[in-house]
Amino acid sequence: MPDLERELRGLGESIAFPPTPDLAASVRARLPERVPTLRPRRLVLVAAVLGAAVVAGLAIPQARSAILRVFGIGAVHIEYVDKLPAVEPHAALDLGPEISVEDAPFRLLESPLLGEPDGVYASGDVVTQLYGSPDRVRLLVTQIRGHTLRSDVVKKVVGTTTNTDLVSIAGLSGQALWIEGAPHILSLPNAPERLAANTLIWTQGNLTLRLEGAESLDEAVEIAQSFR
Repeated sequence: MPDLERELRGLGESIAFPPTPDLAASVRARLPERVPTLRPRRLVLVAAVLGAAVVAGLAIPQARSAILRVFGIGAVHIEYVDKLPAVEPHAALDLGPEISVEDAPFRLLESPLLGEPDGVYASGDVVTQLYGSPDRVRLLVTQIRGHTLRSDVVKKVVGTTTNTDLVSIAGLSGQALWIEGAPHILSLPNAPERLAANTLIWTQGNLTLRLEGAESLDEAVEIAQSFR
């Protein structure tokens, strides 16, 4: 047997075999071209997880600050603090100089539900429509040109005593932010900080809007949907 094994090995070394063809290359050439899908799937997954993390994080006071500092709502920057700075609770309402609708720096959205405001005030690209009077405010609608985060439009919210919720408004793209409960502080350009009541913030077209003074989220959403 050992002699036979040696003879077979020698025979194998003496026979010239043709080179092995590149089968993998020829098979790949016949396959239809495929667009890689791994990266898009990962991006979709990351976006979905990120969206879920934002919603879940809003329920955690420690996480809400970081989430909303990064995302904000439109042009409005949200900042959570442990303690509100001292603000005069009965300070006079400062909305900027009063103007006519025709003199607004951009076309204002209107609400057939609310009708004509009792006053219109402007401070740069921030226009506020007053319903009521400066002494007895019923509602305030602030329209801000632009829907990208601006450092000069700030809301300071106490995370432990003020409730915030991301909500969806039918007919409007993007999510809105509802702020209720303990008063929070609003800071607008060229105006002193003041305490603010329940507020809904949303984006519409190239504008960021905030509605202050609604009794409930349902009322605020109904008003928001009426703006055209």
